[in-house]
Amino acid sequence: MSNNPEIQSRDSRSSFQREFPSEDEIKAAQRVCCGRCCNQCETPAEYAWRKREVDLSFLLEKAIKTELTDFEREVITGYWFDSKSVSQLAKSRGCSVSLISKTLKNGEERLERVLRYVVMYQENLSDESAISLILGRARAVSAARNAVSGSSGERLRQLRLSQSIKLKKLVRVLGIKKDRLRMLENGAEPSIDELLSLSAFFKVSTDYILKGEK
Repeated sequence: MSNNPEIQSRDSRSSFQREFPSEDEIKAAQRVCCGRCCNQCETPAEYAWRKREVDLSFLLEKAIKTELTDFEREVITGYWFDSKSVSQLAKSRGCSVSLISKTLKNGEERLERVLRYVVMYQENLSDESAISLILGRARAVSAARNAVSGSSGERLRQLRLSQSIKLKKLVRVLGIKKDRLRMLENGAEPSIDELLSLSAFFKVSTDYILKGEK
């Protein structure tokens, strides 16, 4: 699986045809929305697909905690969530690169076996070839949720990715131009209005965005 969340996002959405939401998912989408069906609203399909990815990311984290050996868990979390390279993990553990690579592969395969039927049910899949791509997207959501960020831009990007929200969705809802949002995620200082809008949308304090204070 790719180690880049943005690549995972593109791959997982373009490689298989997603099923339309069930009646229950449509009702759930309507409950979390104002019900006016304006341009800012998500369609039931958009909400359902996004929620599936977020829900699967929590199941993935649960599987990491309960289904892996201690060593597999350390390697997986270090490589996926802490952005450590295979050589860095090998050095910190005092073992060979080949052992880390093998452990990483074994852990990924175990997680896919554990979650494959959940993915097939969730996405109504008959072809298993898309499973690794779908799990890769859930992994990207988990990585964003668990990453330690050092700048306001990193925190904004992680808030968006942790809820599986596309950049164009924020453009539509907040009325901030796409190029400007990219600048903010790359470290540009937000204006007061931008800061308040982002804080309200993600339901976090302005201090969290600026300083990382929860």
